[in-house]
Amino acid sequence: MTMPILDQSEKVIFWIENDILFCQFNQSDCFLTEDSAEAYLLKIEKLTAGKPMPLLIDIRNFIGNFSPIAAKFFADSLIVKKFVIAQAFVINTLHSKLLIGSYKRLFAQDAHVQVFEDTETALAFCEESKRNFNV
Repeated sequence: MTMPILDQSEKVIFWIENDILFCQFNQSDCFLTEDSAEAYLLKIEKLTAGKPMPLLIDIRNFIGNFSPIAAKFFADSLIVKKFVIAQAFVINTLHSKLLIGSYKRLFAQDAHVQVFEDTETALAFCEESKRNFNV
């Protein structure tokens, strides 16, 4: 089942397939603010409809950044804690690898966050997360 939801500028698209929540950044130069983090969290809450599932975030070719306040807000959110059982980031640049490494180390130490260089491995991680968390 695919249900794309775009933000007003279509920079980020969310959808669900096989009980995996997908997020794809369509613009390379994006800066995550607290307001945009809150908007994305509300989309996650709406799409998951109360069902916990893994989140696969495709940030290939992404050269943006996040404010520390926004990253902490996102990582500490009850929405993420209740409805996101794991976060799989698909990357293809050193910038993205360092960015997500910083996010994981500083803000999401207790979360199941992994970084992958291809979608297939990230999907396998998401499927394994579903089995491990019985969802």
